[in-house]
Amino acid sequence: MRLPRRVECLEQVEPEGDVTPWPAEDYHRFANDPLGLAASHWPGVRFYDKQVEILESVRDNDETFVTSAHQLGKDFVCSFAGLHFFLTRHPVRVVITSVRDDHMRVFFGELGRFIDTCKYPLSHKKGGPLIINHREIKKIVNGEVCKISYLIGTVSEKGEGMAGHHAAHTLFIADEASGIEDMVFERAATWAKRSLVFGNPYGNSGFFFRAVKGGDIPA
Repeated sequence: MRLPRRVECLEQVEPEGDVTPWPAEDYHRFANDPLGLAASHWPGVRFYDKQVEILESVRDNDETFVTSAHQLGKDFVCSFAGLHFFLTRHPVRVVITSVRDDHMRVFFGELGRFIDTCKYPLSHKKGGPLIINHREIKKIVNGEVCKISYLIGTVSEKGEGMAGHHAAHTLFIADEASGIEDMVFERAATWAKRSLVFGNPYGNSGFFFRAVKGGDIPA
């Protein structure tokens, strides 16, 4: 899919006062309802129609490929997609990769903004279910740290680190996909039950180019 060149205003609200956190095990009710989670936990957020299409595609399809120009909200909506997937499934592994550390910084900046502005505390420091470290997030389930689940970010130039992330629920997210080697996607495909791949339409080769040109493929 292609994002439009015009972007509507995306609003976020700061949390108000002391609010009781949601236990991690209760988020499953939103597993098939990303917009419901957004409305409940980020009532000031407004996704425009193409962003809604991305969230619904990640929910419904094995693979979602998104191409667009700069500053159209790709990292914003894709970071929410990753956080929604991680919060609402268990055990779960979400792996994010990009071509450079700078791109990872942008993605995790948007992810951190969602965590910081949530209506209900998400960080375990405030009583929430998420243990947040540098580009690694784990979750507390039933009062204990889950030894299986994680959300991590890694720059993988040749596919290193892209193998072995098997779990009951898995999501692979690739940022700036035009610059990512085919081997990275191929290794991720061995374990990823869902893939969200996005970036600017640079180049005329590679798995991202072929997927965008190929269009929708029925399961």
